[in-house]
Amino acid sequence: MEELTTSGRFGEGPAAGAWYAGGSGLRGGAGDPARRETQSSPVASGARFAGRERFANGGGDPVGERLAVRGDLDAAGPQRDRPDGRDGPDGRDGWDRPDGWDGRDGWDGPDGRDRRGRRAHGSHRARWPLAGVAAAVLGALGSVVLGWDPSEEATRAGSAVLVAEAGEHRRTIMIGASVGFVSVLALLVFAAGFTRLAARRAPDSLAVPAMRLSFAGAVGCLLFGFGLKHALAGGAPGGIDAGFYTNTDVEVLGLIVSQMQYAAWWGVIAAAACAAVLVFAHRVLPTWFGVVSVVLATVSIGATLGVGLPYSAGLLAPVWLLAASVAVLRARDSQ
Repeated sequence: MEELTTSGRFGEGPAAGAWYAGGSGLRGGAGDPARRETQSSPVASGARFAGRERFANGGGDPVGERLAVRGDLDAAGPQRDRPDGRDGPDGRDGWDRPDGWDGRDGWDGPDGRDRRGRRAHGSHRARWPLAGVAAAVLGALGSVVLGWDPSEEATRAGSAVLVAEAGEHRRTIMIGASVGFVSVLALLVFAAGFTRLAARRAPDSLAVPAMRLSFAGAVGCLLFGFGLKHALAGGAPGGIDAGFYTNTDVEVLGLIVSQMQYAAWWGVIAAAACAAVLVFAHRVLPTWFGVVSVVLATVSIGATLGVGLPYSAGLLAPVWLLAASVAVLRARDSQ
């Protein structure tokens, strides 16, 4: 008798279409073609399997029986490196599958799955994108709506008139500073969630740590700016600390605060530039958000470097925060 090597695909059963390879069969001693009946019991993709083959000669007489096919079962064909959903083979464990799973540790995928592998509905949906909406709205209120810029008339009239005008707007300045502090807390939450999302979807990109540093710089500058704004409200005529401030102190604070309440948002503009890189290089979020990020970052950075207007960031950064929050929320809801 002669041994035969067998290989092919299963034609039916739970492993239909799967590959088997290896093992051996028997050929009749007279050289007659052997007729085979294969009985196999594959368990699951990637599992070991074995079949038993019966052989008969051309006349149908039994020749023998032998345990034959053995090997590894892979439902997609012979065992090979598992593909990475982005680009070709990947040596890491698991797949980046189209349904948003990552075999490494799970992630907030585009279909709304959380890292525990469950679809994020109801109480499982992350709330941090809403903090971006709050930071955008409250930041615009604290910096723009409830801000104070000395009027041109008061500036020309001199220190006494300017200080008196600051006293007239003291309550507005104080409320704006308090609202600004709340917006910074919301920005802190949003920045933590957004950079974590970016790190999971583009772990090897330098834009991720750059974005993290940009947000950190924005938080620090905004805290400083709104702190000075509170100091101005306290030192203006009628304020709680008015007795400790001279007119010169109030005048200088008024100048600095009128600029810092806008310029302090520049770190968020830098984060927007990083987000644009992540969108177009790694498809972290939808393309429209990348376009918005490019436009806003280009306008603000251009105004700062070309014309010397860093406070343009205070007008554009809240718009970007709102767009970023909507992009994250819509990306999850659309899947």
